[in-house]
Amino acid sequence: MENSQSLWQLAFTYFLVINPLGNSPLILSLLKDYDFQRQKKIVLREGFFAFIIALVFQFFGEHFLSVLGIEAPALSLCGGIILFLLALMMIFPHKDEGEKKQLKQEPFIVPIAIPLLVGPGSLSVIMLTAANEESTFKVSAAITIACAAMIAIVSSAPYIQKVIGKVGMTVVEQIMGMMVTLMAVEMILKGIAGFINGL
Repeated sequence: MENSQSLWQLAFTYFLVINPLGNSPLILSLLKDYDFQRQKKIVLREGFFAFIIALVFQFFGEHFLSVLGIEAPALSLCGGIILFLLALMMIFPHKDEGEKKQLKQEPFIVPIAIPLLVGPGSLSVIMLTAANEESTFKVSAAITIACAAMIAIVSSAPYIQKVIGKVGMTVVEQIMGMMVTLMAVEMILKGIAGFINGL
């Protein structure tokens, strides 16, 4: 990701790693006992929080890493490994009934905003691209586009699931998982190359 990407390439990258289609079934199961209007309000609120968290990591993630003494190759390797593990879960989904039980309280930031909507993989990608892109506005705009698409999809998840069914949702998630795998391998290779060049 050392080369500059277009706005739409960045937005599509963020959209893939946020994985709203893959996370929609779990979010739906967490909110299944709320009425449809309340579900929409919760999703919109959590989507807004996820957007704010993503922006915070864009602007302050690099400073946080510098305080810890972490360099770009390490971040690229770490982000690539996290993305690879995320991709494996997308390609080979498993049901964790413990996670899918009804929440005793209405979710607030955790677990929907973070880590479901924005988690370690997406935040790593945001920090990495923010460090490599010269245009802060382009990164912010890409995050905005990706989060807007994410909120739109998660909000309409009940309708999407009715149309394509649970099997269809699983197929879409697995296809997105393959694309994330390619991105993860590229990040790992670039991290290794950066480490070797820094020796």
